[in-house]
Amino acid sequence: MNPTGAWRLLRTAAPRRALLTGLLLATTAELSGAALLGVSGWFLTTCAVVTLQANTTWSWMYPSGAVRTLALARTGLRYLERLDSHRTLLTATVALRTRLARGAARLTPRELRGQRDGALLARLTTDVETVAGLPAEVCAPLVAAVTTACLIEILLLWAMPVLGAAELVVWATGLVCARQAHHRARAHLAAAAEARAALRTVLLGSRAAFDELRCLDAVPRARRAATTAMAAVESAEWAAGRAERLSRLTLRLLAAVGQASVLVIALCAAPAQPVTVVVGEVLLMAAGWELLERLPRLLHLLTQAGDAAGRLAPLAAGEPPARRQRRTAPGLRTATHGLEAAAHGLETAGLPVPGSSAPLTTPLSGPGLVLVTGSNGSGKSTLLGQLAGRIPAPRGTVLLGGTPVHELPAGIVAETITLVEADDWLADDTVAVNLRQAAPSADTAALQAVQEVVRLSALPLDAPVGPGGRLLSQGQRRRLAIARAVLRRPPVLLLDEPTAGLDRPTAEALLAALFRALPETSVVIAMQEQDLGLLDRPPTAVVRLGRTGDRAVTGLAGPVTADLSRSAGRTAAVRAR
Repeated sequence: MNPTGAWRLLRTAAPRRALLTGLLLATTAELSGAALLGVSGWFLTTCAVVTLQANTTWSWMYPSGAVRTLALARTGLRYLERLDSHRTLLTATVALRTRLARGAARLTPRELRGQRDGALLARLTTDVETVAGLPAEVCAPLVAAVTTACLIEILLLWAMPVLGAAELVVWATGLVCARQAHHRARAHLAAAAEARAALRTVLLGSRAAFDELRCLDAVPRARRAATTAMAAVESAEWAAGRAERLSRLTLRLLAAVGQASVLVIALCAAPAQPVTVVVGEVLLMAAGWELLERLPRLLHLLTQAGDAAGRLAPLAAGEPPARRQRRTAPGLRTATHGLEAAAHGLETAGLPVPGSSAPLTTPLSGPGLVLVTGSNGSGKSTLLGQLAGRIPAPRGTVLLGGTPVHELPAGIVAETITLVEADDWLADDTVAVNLRQAAPSADTAALQAVQEVVRLSALPLDAPVGPGGRLLSQGQRRRLAIARAVLRRPPVLLLDEPTAGLDRPTAEALLAALFRALPETSVVIAMQEQDLGLLDRPPTAVVRLGRTGDRAVTGLAGPVTADLSRSAGRTAAVRAR
């Protein structure tokens, strides 16, 4: 838990005057409520004593007026505090989401890839709401409760030091018990969160593989695994709820002990206090403990806010100094980097290749075709991920415009590099919507043209693709993802086995049309060696993976030459470094 981090983040988004105004209004309202309870008890008890004594000289007008004034003040102050808190909440939410959205645009492709499961959306919604609600949900009630309890304790010490000391011991005991109960509940809630994540994994995995599980007669086993995970979640949540209930019960028992001690000490002390004053003190203690009974919940909310601020910290962090020095003007940074990256292109410097003793060193700019071949598991997808900046390279560097690609924001990298993975993501929408993710302003003619390139003309633009593209075949999903990449017309296009799942005529037509549609693009294709015969042109360079005797090969620079045979019988002499 780091509540100070949440408070620092909140201060940058909410006006300081609004925060202080909310705290002041909440504290004054709670003090008015506690005073109302104490004065009301004293007033009612005094009225009863005066009535029994038949004292007609006592005036009830001033105490009655004080009670009404305190009641109206408490109501009005709470209303004003709600208005101020809601205004602060809205202001902080808008400011935080705007700032964090800008921070998300500065993430590198590798960092964005780690957010693809919806974590980034959760940060911008749930976590922002948690932090923005800190003033109304935590700060105001906590400051009001502590201030009220301190003033009540000061009054008791002033009225009777022995009474104040006794109540101070009770207060301290209550705080210790509340804190210990909070730690126990937090541990159980952490266990519940882990169990809930495990349950979600089991349910989603079983749902995605339901047909396979049914064919293997493994549905009962998956059901038992889900039941076990659900039982773990319920057990952890019940333990957390039990800790919270015990905390509330402990505080209520301590409140009863505190009020009883006030009553006994005040009446038995010499000289004894008037019964009316004693009743007022007892009710003041009740008001203070009523506020402190909220302490476990406030600690829980404070912990949540601290955790949320910790998760938001990477998005809220300032621009790195090195990146700030490269910025030329506040509004031109992205455009400048984009032009620079497009001009210089992508290049590797000393990038290790699996199964090769020589590193890969090659520029990727202008038209050309680089093939990455190797057996399954040899590292073709990993190499493409490193070129796109999504996977960190163990050694060596991938440069874009002279800057390491993994240090650049995703938006700048996307202007130059487009990677189509073997199983790329598709939105649960129509074909047209998925294509327009790459070019939002593309008209129908442009969409149909790119469909023709990937041989998907028969697929209507308004056809739904389903969750993850499940309404399409594997080949259709792959070609739709390639069409989306072609629509961007990137300077560098990385394709991970684009012909997998396609028949030979369709694969040959797809590759031929792809090169015609992107004549100025540097294309890097990862393919199986048996599929190299699908190409209608010789590659500029070939990189073989997974063979100890082969080298990382490039035909653009280097003194070493290697013979590379293609599956169709063609042979190209290509240089290597």
